[in-house]
Amino acid sequence: MASRALSPLLPGDARPPLLIGVLVAAGGTALETLAIYPLKHVAPVDSLIVVYLLTVVVVATYWGMLLGLLTTLASALAFNFFQLPPVGSLRLADSHDWVALAAFLVVAVAVGMVGDLARTRAEEAEQRRREADLATEMARLLLGGTRLDVAVAAASQRLASAIGVSSAAIELHAVAASERQRTFALRDRETVIGTLVLPATLSASEQQRVAERIVPALQSVLAAALHRAELQAEVVETALLRRNDEMKTAVLRSVSHDLRTPLTAILSAAGALDPHTSGPSEAAEARSVVLEAATRLHRLVEKLLDLSLLQAGAPAHRSDLYSLEDVLHEAVADIEADASTPLFRLSLDEDLPLLEGDAGQLERAFANLLENAARYSAGKPVSVRAHVVGERLRVRIVDQGPGIRASELDRIFLPFYRSPTERPGHLGAGLGLAIARGFVEVNGGRITVESLPGQGTTFVVEFQLAPGAQRGDQGAPEGAPAPARPRAKA
Repeated sequence: MASRALSPLLPGDARPPLLIGVLVAAGGTALETLAIYPLKHVAPVDSLIVVYLLTVVVVATYWGMLLGLLTTLASALAFNFFQLPPVGSLRLADSHDWVALAAFLVVAVAVGMVGDLARTRAEEAEQRRREADLATEMARLLLGGTRLDVAVAAASQRLASAIGVSSAAIELHAVAASERQRTFALRDRETVIGTLVLPATLSASEQQRVAERIVPALQSVLAAALHRAELQAEVVETALLRRNDEMKTAVLRSVSHDLRTPLTAILSAAGALDPHTSGPSEAAEARSVVLEAATRLHRLVEKLLDLSLLQAGAPAHRSDLYSLEDVLHEAVADIEADASTPLFRLSLDEDLPLLEGDAGQLERAFANLLENAARYSAGKPVSVRAHVVGERLRVRIVDQGPGIRASELDRIFLPFYRSPTERPGHLGAGLGLAIARGFVEVNGGRITVESLPGQGTTFVVEFQLAPGAQRGDQGAPEGAPAPARPRAKA
């Protein structure tokens, strides 16, 4: 509490202007000289010289020992001239006065030295506090950020402000000094891990302070930050490897099951055919089984290829104008080819705007969404609606199935994920939704899902419309063909 109360009286970070010090010394000496006149009536005049010590201490503490010595000399002369006999002269009538003046000079010099030393100690303590705060700030910036390059830039700005220079840079490699910059190597043991680059305007004393006070703390924190970044990279790499292992395991499990089923059907159908006894009905039945199994196998291989393209990066695609209505009709026709009854009810606005993208990829995306909806809709028709909402073209695919639990909504788009509520015999490969999201996003759209258990599921696909989007075939130049109907499974 006392230190807080006295803190305004302690010396500041920088010495006040010298002119103010001279004025304080002159004014203080004059006021103390006037104060001695009434005090002479209650105390011996020789002992009143100590009154001048107050100004000497203040001046020496705030403006240094040199001005303190000049104040001491001015105080002795003023006391001799105005207070000691003969008054108005610098001569002394009594030899005891010489002793008093000499004792005052010694005491005043000693007190001034103590005051100047106190200020020096206070400045050193404040400087060390600042350096400790700077080291703490460097640790917070370099060890607390997620990206080392961003943290290094922020730490460089903080260093420039603390050192008092226009710019500072922490480079993560060795940098040679030049006429315009001073460099300080940052080491971890004997290895150079970086360089502190400062302007060449630093004085020799400032360079020494940086080298002795700032560089050791900075290089320790930077070494810890680099080590932390290496550990984070190892953690990320380990997580990726684990994820890849899990993905490989899931691929093997899914592929082994989904390939085995159609292959078993094909082998069984082929084995049931006897070239000597099989008649037309047996051959037709075997043909039907083989075609169905081969079609299923073909779709699985196609999905695996699509997924590999998406996971390898953005797949190559054409960017042409296409009709979303044509894309949806192609996707519906592809799925209903083997169905005995219609599976979908389409409600599409007339003259939907043309979109730009790869119609083939989007046909596969919608085919996967529609196939997924039909699988869960328990034989009930799936509603497909497309209309323009503001600056977006929105497609809603609504089934009447069991719905999706909230805990699964973020997982259904993961490759090889299968809902635990899926009925046996209707298991898919778990690839359709992942491929649908990938192709929709590659072509500038987005896909979301809305669902409540027992109330069905709605997949929403949206595309941003360009300003002045063309309607239907209106955008085709005169004499030019309309956008081609996309071919399914090109």
